[in-house]
Amino acid sequence: MGGQGPIAQIAGTKPKSAYAEFVDYGKLDPVKREALDLFGPTLRNPERLGVRIIPETLGESAIAIALDGASYHLAFNVEGLGTKVLIADVMHADPRGGKLSYFEGVGVDNVAMSTNDLASIGGDPIVYGDLISTHNSDWFEGDGKTGALFRGFRNAADRLGMGIPCGETPSLKGIIIPGTLDLAGASVGLINPKSNLTVGQNLAEGDVMVGMASSGMHANGASLARKVAGELPDGYFTQLPSGKLFGEELLVPTTLYTRPLIEMLGSTPISYLQPITGHAWKKIMRNRKPFTYEVEFVPEVPELFRFLQEKSKVPDAEAFATWNMGVGYVAMMPRASVDTAIGISEKHGIKAFELGSVKRGEKAVKIKPKDIVYQDD
Repeated sequence: MGGQGPIAQIAGTKPKSAYAEFVDYGKLDPVKREALDLFGPTLRNPERLGVRIIPETLGESAIAIALDGASYHLAFNVEGLGTKVLIADVMHADPRGGKLSYFEGVGVDNVAMSTNDLASIGGDPIVYGDLISTHNSDWFEGDGKTGALFRGFRNAADRLGMGIPCGETPSLKGIIIPGTLDLAGASVGLINPKSNLTVGQNLAEGDVMVGMASSGMHANGASLARKVAGELPDGYFTQLPSGKLFGEELLVPTTLYTRPLIEMLGSTPISYLQPITGHAWKKIMRNRKPFTYEVEFVPEVPELFRFLQEKSKVPDAEAFATWNMGVGYVAMMPRASVDTAIGISEKHGIKAFELGSVKRGEKAVKIKPKDIVYQDD
C-alpha cells in the first residue's frame, strides 16, 4: 500500500479537482485503508520464520522487515507507473517525434517509482522486478521499443547499484488496450545499518524541510497533462516559450534520489524523507505526528508546470496538489544537518534548497508564499 498517505483538503473547501476526473484520491484512499484493515491480522504470519514486519512503517511509502539475528532490515515496495507511457506511445508514433529514447526514459520512470519510495525509509535497493502488461504480445515485436524500455531499466539499475533478476510480461487482452503497456515493479532493499530506518521517529519541532529538485513531471499528474495536450492544436508537439516540445518535456525521466539519500543517512541526522508523488505537496504531512509544515520558500516554478497550469486553468492550490511543481523530494532534518544534506544532494547533481520548518500544531501544510493551506481530513 505504498500510496497510502494523508487525505488532505484545501482548507475550508472540498472542491472536486480537475485531476479527480482521472484519479480521485477521495475514493482511492478509503479503499487502501480498507485493505490495510483487512490484511492487518496477516502481518503476524511471517513471525513463524523469525521475520517481523515493522509496524511503524505501515502507511509509509515502503515497509521494513526485521529478521531475527540480522544486522540489517529489509525494505520492500511495489508501485505502478500510471499513464505516462501513453505519452511516449503518441510521441513515438508521430513522425515529428519517433524517438526510441522516449521508452528508455519510461523505463527509468518505472524503476524510480518503486526505488524512490524504498529510499524514504532508508532502503538501499538490491533487486528489482518489473511487471509489463500488454493487450497481446504484438507490442514486443519489431521497432525496437522493447529494447529501449529494457535499456531504461538497465540504466536505472546500474545507477542505483542493484540487480534485475526477474520480471513478468502478462498478456491481458480485454483489460489492457491495444498498442500500449501497463507498467509496474517492485523493489527489495537493505536498511543497513538498522539505524538508517527512517519513519519520522525523530521528527521534531524546529526541523528544517529541504526540497530536492525534480527533473520534470516525473509520473504524477500525467493524466491531466494528457488532457491538456488533447486540447492543444499541436498536442504534444506544441512548443513551450523556450522552444522545447511540450511532449518531450513531459517525458524527461524521473530523478533517481536513492544514492544521495542513502549518503545523507550515513553522514548526518535525518528525521523524515518523503517523495513528492501522488497528492504532491500534501505528501509533506504524511507523518502521523501532529505538526504543521510551514513552507516559507517556493523555488521558481519550472516552465513546464507554468505551462500546464496556464492551459489547465487550475489554481495554485490544485496545481501544488497535482504536480511536484519542481520539488521531487523533501527531506526533514535538524538545522545542523542542512548544509551537509544540501551539499550531498548537489554533489549528485540535484539542486536542493531550504523550504521551511516543522512547527507544533494542527496537521497541515502551509505554503505561505502561495497562500495555500492543506489540512488533514
